[in-house]
Amino acid sequence: MAALNTLNLTIAGFPAVTRDLSVEVRDAVSQEVIRTVRPFSDGSVRVPQIAAGAYELAVFHPNLTLPILRRPIRILPVGDTRVSVLIDPSQFRNTPIQDIPDANLGPIRDTVASIAESVLPLANKQPGESIRAEDFNQLASSIRDIALAIAELTRLTSPVGHNHPELEAKFDEIDTNFTTLLNTLSIAMAQLQRQIQARRVRDQVEQVLDTAAVDRTSPQGRQFLDLVDQLDANETETPPRFGRVARDVGVQLQTNLEQLIDAKGAADPTFVDKAPVKGLSTATDLLTTMRTTSYTGELAHHLLADRTLGGGLALFGQKA
Repeated sequence: MAALNTLNLTIAGFPAVTRDLSVEVRDAVSQEVIRTVRPFSDGSVRVPQIAAGAYELAVFHPNLTLPILRRPIRILPVGDTRVSVLIDPSQFRNTPIQDIPDANLGPIRDTVASIAESVLPLANKQPGESIRAEDFNQLASSIRDIALAIAELTRLTSPVGHNHPELEAKFDEIDTNFTTLLNTLSIAMAQLQRQIQARRVRDQVEQVLDTAAVDRTSPQGRQFLDLVDQLDANETETPPRFGRVARDVGVQLQTNLEQLIDAKGAADPTFVDKAPVKGLSTATDLLTTMRTTSYTGELAHHLLADRTLGGGLALFGQKA
């Protein structure tokens, strides 16, 4: 029986949400939830009685649909395992739009009203009456005051370049939050597709072994199935890393399949043309061409596999 040890987890980065978090410890291959715990207010979590091995850590918050953090961990076979994770506060940011105070137009209104009172006497001149220098100077001064008032009005009611910094800051925040959500969804969808593709390859390998009358638990059977286990074990890796594993698995499965065809061909010449054999051969060809470097490219490759081999989410229904 494997020794049971303790995981000591520390969650740091954003204490304001620590009390609302929940932590799941999942099996790295099956994704079965081994333990669910809640941290103390200081972010510390103690998870006792866990067997040594590979696991995945998932941290959830009730206000977010997807995990705010997922990462692989390994429980050490000897002594307590200590893990520290950092929560990014930007995932919870929702800054209100800045309230810009209304411009005070009272002084401009008062200035214009004063100008109107000042020039009113000049409106009563009769034909032939002389315009004194004092009257002309007052008229010119009033025009200047009107020009200055209009300039001040345009400054107060129309920012330079028609700029709205409070809206720009909010749009930048929304764009960042949307990009983060899109990246998270892309990662989640890619990992789900990896599970689907690995399940499909496992089913095809098992069908070929059954067709060849090879016991799945025999050395030859395990030689096939252990390769599929590598796809499950690397489910949470980056696209370049998972693509490299998929190519290696595809090449080795092709080699094993060719050896099996050679061994069975003498007794059963039709073995190479049987549907399970052809299906696995096509699947391994797709695995060997997986050279994606981004989650978007990987999802496109998985879509190609679904169109070529059929299946998709329906595969899970077949196992029910």
